[in-house]
Amino acid sequence: MSGHSILYLGRGEFAAEYLAELETLPSCTMLMRSAELELPAEAQGVVEIVLLEAGPMIAQSGKTLSSLIHSLDQYPVIAVTQKAHEHRGIAAVRAGAQGYICIDDVTVEGQEAVFDHAVKRHRLQQRLSDTDVTVLSVLTSINDGVIVVDGQGHILDINPAARTILGTGPRLQPDPTWEQTFCCIDEDGNNYRNSADLPLVKARNGEKFMGQIAIYRAPEQPDTVLSINGQGLYDGNRELIGGVVTFRDITDATKKTIELEKRAQYDELTGLPNRGEFSEHLERAIGRAERKSAQLAVLFIDLDRFKSVNDTLGHDIGDALLCDVAIRLRENLRIGDFSGRWGGDEFVVCLEDFGEMSNAAAAAQKLLLVLSEKYEIGHSEVYATPSIGIAVYPDSGNNAERMIKAADIAMYEAKKRGGGRFHYYSTALNTKLAQREELEMGLRHALVRKEFILHYQPRIDLASNRLIGLEALLRWQHPRFGLLAPARFLSILESSGLIHSAGEWVIATASRQLAAWQRQFELPDLSIAINLSRQQLMHQRLGDAVSASL
Repeated sequence: MSGHSILYLGRGEFAAEYLAELETLPSCTMLMRSAELELPAEAQGVVEIVLLEAGPMIAQSGKTLSSLIHSLDQYPVIAVTQKAHEHRGIAAVRAGAQGYICIDDVTVEGQEAVFDHAVKRHRLQQRLSDTDVTVLSVLTSINDGVIVVDGQGHILDINPAARTILGTGPRLQPDPTWEQTFCCIDEDGNNYRNSADLPLVKARNGEKFMGQIAIYRAPEQPDTVLSINGQGLYDGNRELIGGVVTFRDITDATKKTIELEKRAQYDELTGLPNRGEFSEHLERAIGRAERKSAQLAVLFIDLDRFKSVNDTLGHDIGDALLCDVAIRLRENLRIGDFSGRWGGDEFVVCLEDFGEMSNAAAAAQKLLLVLSEKYEIGHSEVYATPSIGIAVYPDSGNNAERMIKAADIAMYEAKKRGGGRFHYYSTALNTKLAQREELEMGLRHALVRKEFILHYQPRIDLASNRLIGLEALLRWQHPRFGLLAPARFLSILESSGLIHSAGEWVIATASRQLAAWQRQFELPDLSIAINLSRQQLMHQRLGDAVSASL
């Protein structure tokens, strides 16, 4: 640290002891004093630092703090005050001073750091182009954080907004390593591998950038996520002499974004990955299994008679049951396996690296027993058993969609056999899957191709042997499988959402036929019954379809 010739402006009454000690320190090669708030003639060309007494004397002189500091702008100005009046020092910095010192709360090393910082900061300001001077004066007064760095990486200015955002005190002067530690963590929580990617380094190297997301980490305070802009600072000859970064705190916005993303990826009730998120995890797991030539199993789990729980105990109990099922799944899977909620009372599980095929069956049997144990929810004891379908990669499919469909089909086979058991997907079930896919594809075109037909079953009054009504029965004239009853395709209509369009066609067609027969056979009281699915009853479209047919 080299010494400085210093001019003290002020009466010096409260600083007499401080000034006496200052004269003995290596940082002061010469100390001049003036009780007037202006530069003495003999000080010009000699003084390197001006110490300005910040206090009532300035107001009594009839000058403003800003105008006084501006009149001394050819020198680094450091305000001098006491800790009890630290606000005066802060005000001086905001008015243009390079720093401030509380004489009753400063060490020799701290004072030397303030002197050095003031000289460097003033030197950079003197070299700045007129344009950049204007820009900096605006930036330091805005609500965004602003940090100015010189060409060697020394931090020369931190505006009040930056200190608030970063949680730093007004007197903190960053050490020379700060350029390398400020926001050295990227938005993913990893340290930047290349120092050239650090915000302050980029700015002082003249790189202009916007919207860099980085994390500011400091001891004993939570991480702060910042959105940072930066650019170089130039002198009048367009020579790069430093850089400036501006930033704002986006921690809350980032947390909200993460929460929204989590809501989009996870089931809100159980906290398990939802259908889309589980499918993505499964695709990655299949990729791992393919690279290692390993097997992988998907378990599709459906709770038997869950509807009766909702109907008898209420939906709150039903929701609590689903949450307990999710907890038991989490607690009884191996590390590396994962689960998700597929929808309703359906859950899915992926087993990786299970070795022998019997191990997949053992895992399914364990879940079967665990999920069948009594659930105590509130004051109710609830019992539920699962039906589990198992699909094994690569025999059951080579992608997530096909694997889940295969496990779903196997689960329905387990349910057909009474539930409370597990069933493997097999070749025979594969044929069912292929037919189901073909039927689903065909159903999407059946209405347009006019492949749906209605059969009418008469309703006879046995006492009078008189026709009293008809029941409309939907049939599908499939181009390859022939005439199909609803049992072959109704579940596909419901799962694909096509039930509404097909149902509206049935209502419209049956109503027209009824009206024709009423006129033809003079049977105005003739009625017709139409079967409806639960999905139709829950949708507004049903009422609209009936109204249109009448």
